Amino acid sequence: MIARGHCLSNVKQALARSPVVAILGPRQCGKTTLARQLLPADHPLYFDIEDPVIGRLMENPMTALQGLRGLVVIDEAQRQPGIFPVLRVLADLTGDLATFLILGSATPELSRQAFEALAGQVEIIEMCGFDLGEMPDDAQEMLWHRGGFPRAYLDGDEESSVVWRKNFIRTFLERDLGALGFGLARRARPRSWVAFG
Repeated sequence: MIARGHCLSNVKQALARSPVVAILGPRQCGKTTLARQLLPADHPLYFDIEDPVIGRLMENPMTALQGLRGLVVIDEAQRQPGIFPVLRVLADLTGDLATFLILGSATPELSRQAFEALAGQVEIIEMCGFDLGEMPDDAQEMLWHRGGFPRAYLDGDEESSVVWRKNFIRTFLERDLGALGFGLARRARPRSWVAFG
């Protein structure tokens, strides 16, 4: 694992001054890994909305979150849009008693929801893959070749890294571009990626 001290420090500073902090970034850039340095995944105040049980619990976010104290982490927040107005209310009610760290994929819809519902109460931190400032001095060539996504960079062998990158690009084309408003027919997606490259 690459220590992401600068990102972690930014998040800690934000949590000290804001009732709600949102870490937004592309899938697989390390948001969850970073949050788990602050609160382990098995902690009762860590809510991963991709977990079906937690997802059902968060269908009524006020009941699930009201009365909690300390750091509360909500991972994959974009999967439960109704959570943002509730966080606004809870941030007002709990004062300094609870701080909410929400993680989500950087989509226009999530940014809009967070900005609209939590205006004045949320601090947004954008996260991306590794950059040279986080890497050892001799990492430039490998970072350039494999890219900054942790799984692609840290994979033990080149073949596994290539397979992961190809699959990531495919899911990006099929899922994320659609969410960003780029409607491409399935047949055209591989050709469009070549055109963008």
